[in-house]
Amino acid sequence: MNQINAAIENLLNALSSAALLDAQSQALAFIQAAFEAEELSQIEKQTLEKKVRRIYRNQLIEESA
Repeated sequence: MNQINAAIENLLNALSSAALLDAQSQALAFIQAAFEAEELSQIEKQTLEKKVRRIYRNQLIEESA
């Protein structure tokens, strides 16, 4: 869970498109790994993925503005 939170923090702090994409990919990979290791339920996985997508989308909008 610490890795997921760190990846989400990186997503929030990304300053370029490449860093944003890398942070999103990393966060989603950590979420998937935690789910496969049965550390997250399906609902927790979906909630975290939704959070990552929302942050990614908001960062893209801020970057283009």
